[in-house]
Amino acid sequence: MLKTFDIVTVNWNSGEQLKDCVESIQEAEFSNCILNKVVVVDNDSKDNSLELIEALNYEKLEIIKNQDNLGFGKACNIGAKNSQSDFILFLNPDAMVYEDTFKKLFEYIKHNDTKDVAVYGVQLIGDDDKVQRNCARVPSLSSFINRSLGLNKLNPKLFPSYTMQEWNHLNTREVDQVMGAFFMIKKDIFEKLNGFDERFFVYYEELELSKRIKDAGYKTVFVSEAQAYHKGGGTSEQVKAKRLFYNTRSRLIYGFKHFGFFRGLFLMIFTFLFEPLTRTAFSLIKGKYSEILENFKGFYMLYLDSFSIVKQGLKK
Repeated sequence: MLKTFDIVTVNWNSGEQLKDCVESIQEAEFSNCILNKVVVVDNDSKDNSLELIEALNYEKLEIIKNQDNLGFGKACNIGAKNSQSDFILFLNPDAMVYEDTFKKLFEYIKHNDTKDVAVYGVQLIGDDDKVQRNCARVPSLSSFINRSLGLNKLNPKLFPSYTMQEWNHLNTREVDQVMGAFFMIKKDIFEKLNGFDERFFVYYEELELSKRIKDAGYKTVFVSEAQAYHKGGGTSEQVKAKRLFYNTRSRLIYGFKHFGFFRGLFLMIFTFLFEPLTRTAFSLIKGKYSEILENFKGFYMLYLDSFSIVKQGLKK
């Protein structure tokens, strides 16, 4: 029997990217799998992205319009809520599938799937036609500290980040986390683990879910035989200060949730004191002076949100 799957894409002012993403799905091959539906969950976009995909007249397309921006994780959970398929693929709007992406992925699944595999990811190709190195390990406190200080950029061997930059991503293997741009999970396991943690407004939600998947004894597999395109940055490129705010906020909530109160508090104080300085230094070195103001705007928002970060991180 052929495996079935749904695709869930969260949209927020994605413009032409969303149309390109849905069009790529329309043109893909489904000879060894069944796509039941494509659910686009819109977080109150103000652009014409929904009009563009409605004009495609794609019979498998469903659109859910939220009245506010509810965040990525919550929107994903809404899109996955009524799925009756074997798998749910969370696909970012800045990604596109190739004609043979699903054929190759489900061919791998057909011959290799086991009950303890929860998530599959594919090789992501960027604008430069190079393979993106975006799988990750479950982060430790020291890997977050290295990232705050930028030490992983200076000497990644001595100060490793949790991202697997040292691996060329050219072979299929088990990893802790595949990138959320193309994150396909078995529906029953997604429901068993209560989906994405909605405290993470955006960023780190798939990393956090992947930790719970690993803790529950399940596996994540990166499949190099199948590829998809991923631009990277997405619509968050439009708002750099807010992107820094949400990214760092999610990292700190992760710290409180999984490292405990004292280690989470240490991570927050360390990040607040040192990361603005290291980011300023790297911006000066690169000659990107406009980033300095954006950095301080982002950290100003974080300082104002300190109490909420602690509260959200410790919430049961």
